[in-house]
Amino acid sequence: MHGKAIILTFIFLHQVSGFADSQELQLRQSKLKGLLVQPLSNGDFAGKASQMNATATSLENKASPLKIRFNQKVGNNMDGALKEVIKFLRVRHQAWPSGYDIEIAFEDRFTSKDGPSAAICCALLLDSLVSGKKIDPFFAITGDMNADGSIQPVGGIPAKVRGAFSKECKIVAIPAKNSRSLSDLVLLNGIKTISRIQVFTVTNFNEASKIAFIEKDDSIIKSIEEFSKVQSAIFRHKSAILKNTQVQKKLREILKLAPNHLSANLALEVATGKSPRTLSLMGSLEKTENFASTLIEAARSGTDPEDSLADDDLGIVISDLKRVRLKLDKRVWSYADSIQDFGKLVREFKVSPPKGNVSKKKKLTDIQIAAEKIEREVKKIRNNKEMMEELIQD
Repeated sequence: MHGKAIILTFIFLHQVSGFADSQELQLRQSKLKGLLVQPLSNGDFAGKASQMNATATSLENKASPLKIRFNQKVGNNMDGALKEVIKFLRVRHQAWPSGYDIEIAFEDRFTSKDGPSAAICCALLLDSLVSGKKIDPFFAITGDMNADGSIQPVGGIPAKVRGAFSKECKIVAIPAKNSRSLSDLVLLNGIKTISRIQVFTVTNFNEASKIAFIEKDDSIIKSIEEFSKVQSAIFRHKSAILKNTQVQKKLREILKLAPNHLSANLALEVATGKSPRTLSLMGSLEKTENFASTLIEAARSGTDPEDSLADDDLGIVISDLKRVRLKLDKRVWSYADSIQDFGKLVREFKVSPPKGNVSKKKKLTDIQIAAEKIEREVKKIRNNKEMMEELIQD
């Protein structure tokens, strides 16, 4: 749900022609929590759960085509995502309603909206109105969706999951292709973060609907109940409780009930020592650039070293990069090292200013060479077919 800023100006709507056999909506209003992120000045993201509502009002002419619209101006990506959702739902429901105006509203309507990650939210909201199935109030989700119902990966997953904590969300669904992002979160912050909420992965609409609606399959209900016991144990005894064989047995039972219970899977990996020891390629690049965003910008813009980061800030960036290096994918090491080398030269220039024009010119040349090396490392990554294919899949 994040993307380039779009100024709030007007309402747009989709007109959806009905089938010969139309039906009444089973609900007039439905709501759920979508997960979104906002970029921060340091290059990181802040996530939160934001309520979305779908409200249907009757049109005077019952034969009028169904209208579906957002309550604010959104970007092209979100507009396109809604079109895919409508295609899917028209195939899913043989009888399509007519004579209604459906408004999809965001809790924070005065911030810009773009990106496809609200697609599955819109699909569940609209399906709820048509089918009459009510959505679990403690459920939140994010993900793009194609017209065939397949759910596609989106960005900012770790921040979105963290943001779900503040909205009393107990169950979260994310695209299956984003599961490695949560492994990254566990590697950096430990299992406690993930154990606070039950995260499921979903590959298509049907899987999402089995978790989203209040009425769930017995196996899903049981898996949620059993993992809540594990959550309580972790809360009381910290992550050390995962070494307990009975807890590990419980986690395996949960995964038999719900193989897509990501929180249980991650907890079991930690318990058995099978967790990844390095970040994913995407996670490695994101962590590197989050730590050093201002420094990277200075290198790319050719900012005068005297006008760049303060000494203390430079020291923190260099220290952060050094601390996280061994957790990065080895293919990112050269890139991270080039940023660190650039930072060291800039910091040295500021802490011990060169005396004399010749010395100053040499130092500035060294800094410029270091900045150019950062760009060369970026190009190496962009020109690496294997790495780019992996990033696209993530």
